Amino acid sequence: MELPFHGRSSLTYTNLWDLAKVLAIGMPKGSYLVGWSLGASIALMMAYLFPDRFRGLLLIGACACFGCLWPEKNLRGFMLKLEREGEEFLREFRHMAYPKPFQDTLNLEGAKRLLKDYMKLDIRPILPYIKQKVTILHGTGDPITPFSSAITLYNMLRSAKLITFAGGHFPKHESLIFEILKGL
Repeated sequence: MELPFHGRSSLTYTNLWDLAKVLAIGMPKGSYLVGWSLGASIALMMAYLFPDRFRGLLLIGACACFGCLWPEKNLRGFMLKLEREGEEFLREFRHMAYPKPFQDTLNLEGAKRLLKDYMKLDIRPILPYIKQKVTILHGTGDPITPFSSAITLYNMLRSAKLITFAGGHFPKHESLIFEILKGL
């Protein structure tokens, strides 16, 4: 599923909590949620809002508070660089985040709004209330959501399993994700 302002998404966006509600309502009961980066935070919000709707979660490159991971000046600098360089900076960032090239259409202004909201989001208070089993898949060398964020999630969730891989924000080989999903 594509986030608002990405690809062919027709989702409207007001805020991250409303987005989590809309996405959750559209999912079949008994689903497993798989979320990467911002999508992982949204998956946690969905599980919190609708605890009986989902069987479990697989979170990749996740964190509970992205804005807490970096000094304020770094976050402002990131947004300033995105504002000045636009698509070119976004390509560089995506190359760092994802080990393979990918094409995506993007509404840059909308995506910046989504990113600003993500930088302010702190879902640590809801983590103890997530009752589903959560598998956290995290790269030990993740340059975007440092490994410490996976440890925080693991320690704050009631039923979590942490699986690490050598690498960054997303596994180089997607087969690792499919193997984990088979075991859920």
